[in-house]
Parts: sequence; C-alpha cells; structure tokens
Amino acid sequence: MSIHMVKTIKEEKLKWVLPIVKKEVRLIDVAKVCPFGKRSLERWVALYKKLGEVGLEPRSTEPKTQAEETQIWIKERIIEIRKKTKKCALKIHWQLEKEGIVIHARTVEKY
Repeated sequence: MSIHMVKTIKEEKLKWVLPIVKKEVRLIDVAKVCPFGKRSLERWVALYKKLGEVGLEPRSTEPKTQAEETQIWIKERIIEIRKKTKKCALKIHWQLEKEGIVIHARTVEKY
C-alpha cells in the first residue's frame, strides 16, 4: 500500500474538493475533519465548478496596481488648512479643488 503525498497546493485542494463535487460526501461532513474552514471549502467547490482545476491554482495576493503616493506639498497644504480653519475633510477637498488641486476627499481624511 502506497501513500500519495500531495506536492502542490492545487493537489491539496483537489483532495478535499473532489469527493464533495462527486457527491460522495457532504461538504458539512468534510468540514468537520478538514484542517481548512468551511467557507474555504465552499469557495474552492464554487471555483472548481466554475473554472475546473485551474480555479484551484494559487493566485498572487500582490496588488495589481501600485497606489501613487500623495505629493508632500499637497499633504503639507492639507495640514496647513486644517490647522488654520479646523475644517472637515470634505470642505478642505472643496477648497483644494478651487485652488486647482485634484485630490479625493477620502485621501484628505488621512492627513
């Protein structure tokens, strides 16, 4: 009798998902013995049904775009306005728009 050890993350997920998809066992029963959470199993089953084995391959968690850093002079201007006038972020955002500085109101909240 040989024991097959999984070598990849995809194989590990398949080991848990295939019996559920083939309706050999219920998801709830697998969740009791599986080291992963029930929600993870549900997500894997849905991905397997939608995309097949490709859906179970690990994907990068790295952001697809890099956020641009707010320029220092804009940060300083926001802090300056806030100290002088005690305005909220939305009013500072409006004031900056009048000055020709385009920045989102949620970004103003950070400074």
